[in-house]
Amino acid sequence: MADMHLSNVTGTLDIDSMVQGLLQPKLQDIQKLQTQKATLQAKASSISNLLGALKEAQSNIEGWDIDSIFTGKKVDVEDTSILSASASSETPNVSLKINVLQLPQTEIRVSTSGVSDLEDTISAQTFTLKYWTSDSDYETFTINFSGGTLEDLVDTINSSQDKVEASIYYDGTYYKLMLSEKDAGASTKETSDTTAVIEVDTLPSELGSLETIQNAQNAKIQIGDSTDETISPTNTFENVISGLNITVSQTGETSLTIEDDYSGVSSTVEDFLEKINQVIDLVNSNTEKGALFQGNAMITQIKSQFFTLMQPLIKLGVINIDDEGKYSVDSSTLQSLAESNTEEVKEALKNIKENFSSALEQLVDSFEVYKNTQDNQIDYLDEEIKKTQEALSKEEEKLRLEFAKIEALMYQNDQLKERLKNFAIPLSEAVKK
Repeated sequence: MADMHLSNVTGTLDIDSMVQGLLQPKLQDIQKLQTQKATLQAKASSISNLLGALKEAQSNIEGWDIDSIFTGKKVDVEDTSILSASASSETPNVSLKINVLQLPQTEIRVSTSGVSDLEDTISAQTFTLKYWTSDSDYETFTINFSGGTLEDLVDTINSSQDKVEASIYYDGTYYKLMLSEKDAGASTKETSDTTAVIEVDTLPSELGSLETIQNAQNAKIQIGDSTDETISPTNTFENVISGLNITVSQTGETSLTIEDDYSGVSSTVEDFLEKINQVIDLVNSNTEKGALFQGNAMITQIKSQFFTLMQPLIKLGVINIDDEGKYSVDSSTLQSLAESNTEEVKEALKNIKENFSSALEQLVDSFEVYKNTQDNQIDYLDEEIKKTQEALSKEEEKLRLEFAKIEALMYQNDQLKERLKNFAIPLSEAVKK
């Protein structure tokens, strides 16, 4: 059976203080390791942020489609209240007169009769709803209404098909069934005196038949001096000429002009410089005086490397650099050069893409290795801290056991002294007699 020792029985020894004093060097070792770990973690976090910014810049530059950004088109509309327009790279540079004759409109039909109270019962009825998608084609839907309120009929119609929106129309006296087109673009048929887009064969007797309160009509425009009409079931006309889409807002006449647009060149460069500036911000903050990476050549050289790589655009005179080493583009100058010296600007951008893509790939690889090294160091320190703490715990247990034994021995000595004293006093008195 193991010996059991009680700590601080005599009160003579301050075991806690003595143990902590003896263990202090190892406690300091643990604190040093924890400090080193905290520093490495802070550096790893900073490197992760820098690595993320480098990857964003890399992704941006690798996504450049240089030829396509020189094929943009812009459309200038004389009166934008009448229409708006967009063009693609295939659209020729022309000027057009556009006369908007008519705007699109969906058909709305209402039952001729109705109910005076929404709780009134409407008879059961099975009927066919016909929706004309053109002058010659239509879709049919069977509506099985088992009877109920007007709201029940509305729900039945809406759940039975997806071309017509049923709702309730109140004319001030009666609640009636209203049917309207869900999507004007689903049908090119127009309402006439004899035909409708929405038809039903037999409504419940309480509702009568259908009458039209708003005609279906297509949007219509005339282009140039032609008397021919171009129609669309919606307010958008697609590929009026190659790649030209027109969206009408009101009737009237206006003109539009299609021209080459080089704004995509400057916006592409602007987006990339924004990513590059994010990298530079991180370089500056991490290498300034007192920062974690002050004087770190691996990080500080990034700015000078970027400056060298940026030379093709700097030589064109379209790049500005501020005191922090961040870049901005003179958009108007770049667009003007892209128009007047297209091939020169293209060549510069191709050099920028090729050189930056290669450099950023190398930087990303290098910093990933750097970060992995730091992560491994952090793992190593974690293991060292764990082993040192375990050893410290064992040593503390051993010291407390040893001091407890010493204290127990001191207690036994004190008891022996007391017994000897108690024995010596009577003996001394007996000798005196």
